[in-house]
Amino acid sequence: IRGNYANAIDYFTRSLKIREDMDDKKGTARSLNNIGNIYKNQGDYSKAIDYYTRSLRIKEEIGDKKGIAISLNNIGNIYKNQGDYSKAIDYHTRSLKIEEDVGDKKGIAASLNNIGLIFNKQGDYAKAIDYLTRSLRIMEKIDNKQGIATSLINIGKIYSDQGDYSKAIEQLTRSLRI
Repeated sequence: IRGNYANAIDYFTRSLKIREDMDDKKGTARSLNNIGNIYKNQGDYSKAIDYYTRSLRIKEEIGDKKGIAISLNNIGNIYKNQGDYSKAIDYHTRSLKIEEDVGDKKGIAASLNNIGLIFNKQGDYAKAIDYLTRSLRIMEKIDNKQGIATSLINIGKIYSDQGDYSKAIEQLTRSLRI
């Protein structure tokens, strides 16, 4: 959180070694994911994907469906950051399917949001609004205030990008109230 990535990598690597020695598969996957997050934050996307993929393999091996969905989302975000939107949508869609299968409402909303943001980057505003609105509805159902506010901001940005400033202000004002 403080941006001391060298120390974070050191601690997570030490944690990884202990978890591997204990044969703690779930913990090992978690440590690999955390290391991937550090590399992502540093912009080292190839190392981030490597760690996320290693984490994903273990989660698949132990049948951790929620964890698999998280790893797929993480990898999808890397591809989005790299501008590989087709791969990003593929990973987010795979994550969405798993989240729907296990009934993870917050995860479903997050995946819908991520897919909506990709469509926005591609200039497909209608699909972006559709996915983001679906995400918003779920966040409202589960009363996730932060998720609601984020969805409204994202929808407002799309309206702003389209030059529909009155709708943009409406969405952003709703977000501000939350």
